Amino acid sequence: MRWRKLLVSGGAVLGAAATYNALAAQHVSPVDNALGGNERWFEWRGYRIAYTVQGSGAPVLLVHGIHAAASGFEWRNNVAALSRIFTVYSLDLIGFGRSERPAARYSGRLFTALIDDFVDQVVSAPCALVASGLSAAYAIVLGARDPGRFPALVLIGPTGLIRLNLSATTRGDFARVAVDTPVVGTAMYNALVSRRSLRAFLQSVYADNALVNDEMVEQYYCTSHQPGAKHAPGAFVAGQLNIDVRHALRRLGQPALLVWGEQAEIAPVEEARGFLALKPDLEIAILDPAGDLPHDERPDEFNEVVLEFLARTQRTIAAA
Repeated sequence: MRWRKLLVSGGAVLGAAATYNALAAQHVSPVDNALGGNERWFEWRGYRIAYTVQGSGAPVLLVHGIHAAASGFEWRNNVAALSRIFTVYSLDLIGFGRSERPAARYSGRLFTALIDDFVDQVVSAPCALVASGLSAAYAIVLGARDPGRFPALVLIGPTGLIRLNLSATTRGDFARVAVDTPVVGTAMYNALVSRRSLRAFLQSVYADNALVNDEMVEQYYCTSHQPGAKHAPGAFVAGQLNIDVRHALRRLGQPALLVWGEQAEIAPVEEARGFLALKPDLEIAILDPAGDLPHDERPDEFNEVVLEFLARTQRTIAAA
């Protein structure tokens, strides 16, 4: 009788989880391009990778941060200003945004390889790299490895020094397996990216909570509920996307600009001291008031600072 009760209760839990998953997937449209410009696709290792391009001039690549609802949407207030002077590419990493989201073995090496191959095969020229969060850590590694290909870096609240610098553990692997479980794991993921959870997350990354409106929450909800959307975040939760930048940071030879939000909570501005301690010649811009997405929260200031930095970098390269 005890086993029968367990089986019945277990079946009820699975049934409830399956129903929850079906409801969460209802009325979810494909992710729209919020940046304008030309929408294009990069065929990479058998998968379609989405990107946009607009403007003319020296190339600049924008790479979004990594979280459950990540996409190029975070650059929507920057592309137009930057593309007046530069050719601006915005890439949706594999597993995010409008790109394909396979059940692949996601890792920091996978993402750095994608960015490197994209610049080599699509941009086909030395390219300034602008990236946020964990992707900014990838930018540091790429910049140290090939300064000729990446002659300037803009690093927005990078990780890899204090946070998200440790490799996956057994506990992390268990978390990844749990998320990948078809029914219960999907229900866990859907709870993480419910509208309520996404609103709370967004209110934590913006200093001004008035910016977090229903339209923004719906955009993030749509992005995080695409087919296969749980796979890359599952790897993130497991620590499989982490990367240590200490050695790469010391080797950077090209101009690099740190950008931080004074009120950032996920990546507190105090963490900038660690980067400056290892690399004292880093330039730094602290935007105030701004949280963890200063480029979206203070776009006019961010665009001005970055345009001045990149223009100065271009003059230095041309004079060399």
